[in-house]
Amino acid sequence: MKNVYLIVVMLILTTLGCASAPEPRPAEDTAFYLARYNKVWDAAMMVLENESIPIESAEKDKGLISTKFVNYSVGQQAHHELDNIAQKPSATRLAIWSQVGYTLSILITPINDMSTKAKVTAHIEAYDRNVTQEWHKCISNGVIEDTILEKIRAQL
Repeated sequence: MKNVYLIVVMLILTTLGCASAPEPRPAEDTAFYLARYNKVWDAAMMVLENESIPIESAEKDKGLISTKFVNYSVGQQAHHELDNIAQKPSATRLAIWSQVGYTLSILITPINDMSTKAKVTAHIEAYDRNVTQEWHKCISNGVIEDTILEKIRAQL
């Protein structure tokens, strides 16, 4: 009887050891608005202006807005604040993230005369000042994208 319990315990522990971590959320997000293309475009431009996010390029005929690099956090707090918007890069365990920033790509597409789709992609990077002394790409957790899309919705 003890052998049966031992086998059951071993099977449970083996099964738990095989559990995988959840898949990270894709670093892009999409929203649909019941509004004309021009109105959504204007709302997106207004949100970027209100958030002091500088625009690199805006091609209205293609529906594409690209921003310049924005500092999210700088200094000692950046190491901890990176968790707010992305997964820490797996560059090294000894990394000290001293700067975190991002650029945005926003694609606005008309669906029909009365509805429009907006897709926001955040390209997040963090600087390791300890080991590699390089910038590393991060996987977004979707917070920045969701925030921008909700602010666009609020402008409409």
